[in-house]
Amino acid sequence: MPKQRRTWWWAALLVAVLAGGFLIAGAGVGLSFIPFPGKQEFARPSCGKLPSKSAVEEALANHRDLVARLEKVGEGVNVEVATPCGEDTNQAVIRISYKTKAERDGISSILADQGFGTAVELVKR
Repeated sequence: MPKQRRTWWWAALLVAVLAGGFLIAGAGVGLSFIPFPGKQEFARPSCGKLPSKSAVEEALANHRDLVARLEKVGEGVNVEVATPCGEDTNQAVIRISYKTKAERDGISSILADQGFGTAVELVKR
C-alpha cells in the first residue's frame, strides 16, 4: 500500500473512532448515564432509603441559614419537610419547591456549595 493511501486510511480511522466516541458520550449524557459537568440533579432516594422524619427535621433546623439563602432566591421558593412515601409518614425528605427556571438555577447554585446532609428533592410548582 502506498504511503499516501496509508496516511489517509489512518486519518479516516481516527475520524471514525472520534466520531463514535462523541456519539457514545453524547448518548450517555443525554440518557443521564454520564453526568454532564456542572449539571447537578437532585433526585430523592427511593422510599426505603429515606431518613426518618425526625432526622430530616433536625437537619432543617440546623441549617436555618441555608434555608434563608434558598428562600431569598425568589418568591416561588419554599423549603419544607415532606413525607412523600404515602402512608409511611416516618420517612421524610427536604422538599424545595420553585416556580421558575431562574429559581431552580439559583437553588442548584447554592446547593452545589452547601447542603443539608440529608435527602433533598426539587419540585416545580
